[in-house]
Amino acid sequence: MNFSFGKEYKLCSHKQIESLFKEGKKVREFPFTFIFSTTEMEIKYPFQVLISVSKRNFKHAHDRNYVKRCIREAIRKNKFELESRLSEQNLKIVFAIIYTFNERMDYVNLEQKLIKALSKLTTQISNTNDKS
Repeated sequence: MNFSFGKEYKLCSHKQIESLFKEGKKVREFPFTFIFSTTEMEIKYPFQVLISVSKRNFKHAHDRNYVKRCIREAIRKNKFELESRLSEQNLKIVFAIIYTFNERMDYVNLEQKLIKALSKLTTQISNTNDKS
């Protein structure tokens, strides 16, 4: 198993980000909000992700960076379930993770909540894909 989380997993395209926020669907699971959409563009892996932490909630950059680092680490360790589900359905998605809580969480709690939120996201994606 490859536990890397390289640049190919990160959503950097301005066009894709703009279309994601215009046309994407939302899923909320405290303390996260996911905005996702399927993509027709050629990407190497089944998903690309954008991570956002509000400056309004965290005035200090080191707090925002800590939360983003924890989210990235949790995704890196638990990306296989999401990848396998998307590969089964032959889907490629882009999604944004927006951290909406106004306090820093420790890594263990953040990882547990992210795993729960990712499972909700995968069920929502499969439900959306079944309706299409």
